[in-house]
Amino acid sequence: MNILLYISNGLIITGFLWYLLLIFLNSHKKISEDNGFDITKDLISEYDSINIIENTGKFTFYNIKRQVIKLSTRCYYANDLSYISIGILEAGISIVDKEDNKYINILKKIFSNLKLLYIFPIISLIININSYTVKDAEIGLILLSICVIISYLFINILNDSLVWINKNINKIKTISKDNRLSILNYLKNIITINKLIFFGELLIIIRLVSIMIER
Repeated sequence: MNILLYISNGLIITGFLWYLLLIFLNSHKKISEDNGFDITKDLISEYDSINIIENTGKFTFYNIKRQVIKLSTRCYYANDLSYISIGILEAGISIVDKEDNKYINILKKIFSNLKLLYIFPIISLIININSYTVKDAEIGLILLSICVIISYLFINILNDSLVWINKNINKIKTISKDNRLSILNYLKNIITINKLIFFGELLIIIRLVSIMIER
């Protein structure tokens, strides 16, 4: 039982650390003379109804209620691989939303922006650490099921966004072909990270079910 506890928590924590490392290692790799705002705007230039604004906070996200991409100050003015890729990902999410993505349609009934979804793996960790009795497992399983469903929906949104970005990234003329490929690889890593976290959450479910069966 402890093995499942350590492995599941390890996968989720590894996912977050990998994400931070991905940002850090690529935040100094300049890939364009244009800034994040101009590049994101070029990518979605055909969609006038989607606005792009600077968010004075530290986070970049797409507001699914107002259909506004809020680029953090770093993403707004940056020209490096990490922060341009993050802005492009949010642009992809905004487009699949405009195309009536069924997964976003579910989540927009609850959330105003998808960055809130990153809280749920942390909730999964807390549930896992504090579940040792049958009663703990029963309550935790209900909450964790919600976390897993949300993670599943989010991964599908990211996949759909990447498909659109892959088809349209050539619109960005100020980024070379090699750097466009680097962006796509960066975004694939983000999806892999989310899948790793999702797998960790599934292992927590197995652990909670095991607690209920064995005790």
